Amino acid sequence: MKTRSLQNYSASVGVEVYDIDWNCKEEIKELGRLCSAHCIVFVNENVPLETLYGTMMEWGDPSRAFIHDAVISKKLQGRHWRELLLNLGWINREIDTNFKGAVSLVSYKTDEKNRPKGIFQNGELDWHSDQFAFDDGQRIIGLKSESSTENSQTQFLCTHDAYESLSSDMQSMVKELMVRHKWVDNVVAPGLNSGQTMLIHYGSVPIDGMETKLYRETCTGLPGMKVQDHAFDGFVGMSIEESNKIMKEINKVVYKDEYIYTQNWVDGQLVFMDQEITLHRRPTNVEEGNKRTMVRVCSYLNKIFDNDQSKRLSKVRYAGEMYDVDDFLELVDENRKKTFVMECAA
Repeated sequence: MKTRSLQNYSASVGVEVYDIDWNCKEEIKELGRLCSAHCIVFVNENVPLETLYGTMMEWGDPSRAFIHDAVISKKLQGRHWRELLLNLGWINREIDTNFKGAVSLVSYKTDEKNRPKGIFQNGELDWHSDQFAFDDGQRIIGLKSESSTENSQTQFLCTHDAYESLSSDMQSMVKELMVRHKWVDNVVAPGLNSGQTMLIHYGSVPIDGMETKLYRETCTGLPGMKVQDHAFDGFVGMSIEESNKIMKEINKVVYKDEYIYTQNWVDGQLVFMDQEITLHRRPTNVEEGNKRTMVRVCSYLNKIFDNDQSKRLSKVRYAGEMYDVDDFLELVDENRKKTFVMECAA
């Protein structure tokens, strides 16, 4: 396995990997370590989905959005969850059962009843990361360009260099800040229908008032920030005015062209991306009839690393309190019931 610098990219992290022996377990483990250390890893090889899935399962357990998994496993059930369950069923029905729990399609394709076959069906996607309102173990997404992806793009932005550019006083403050989240429809993914919006809502911020640390590290100890503007509801213990002032200063150093890697897709290519301190977006506007299809696989790194950054979710911070996952599910369930009653009455 060999590495070289990414083209047209000047940040200190990010790498292209090539000449990979996909049958060598030690190389596979090293690839996972590179993903943690570099956050953005480009592979210009048409790897079969079976190989991609098997590779990432060597790194760690499969990762599906926490609430999605609870609905599918029937930990959350009832009429108020039926719409989400149906939408999850539609987008998963073409995924091989051996891969479910980690694999999803990103596609505009629909079935004979015009039901979506993939997530993030249309439009552009603003900067985001997977399940960003949960302080979870480091996750990696392997994003593969499957078919009809020419002339489309995905952009990636690791916050490590931005964090390192901050003054020591600012870094110390960032390490203390706790972000409060509030979901707003049609911001990260404007134009999606209600079913697709619900998928993102309950996969990202299932209940307003969730809290996460702004400062994060990858499993290899690479420092950065978990920045999510579209659901930002201030810092805990601060007014929204003061919070916005600080976030504005942080954003000035984060969203710089030199930190953005743009992948101009050709079918069969692959980018692994960290979800702790790295953002991604789709600047390509996917419209009706577009055949662009991506495949994404999401896993933890807990089979490679044994540290705090690799440990899977066991607690959720909400409204200043730490909740066991089952107790948190009860909170989300009660909140969803109230929302459902209001939807039915409308």
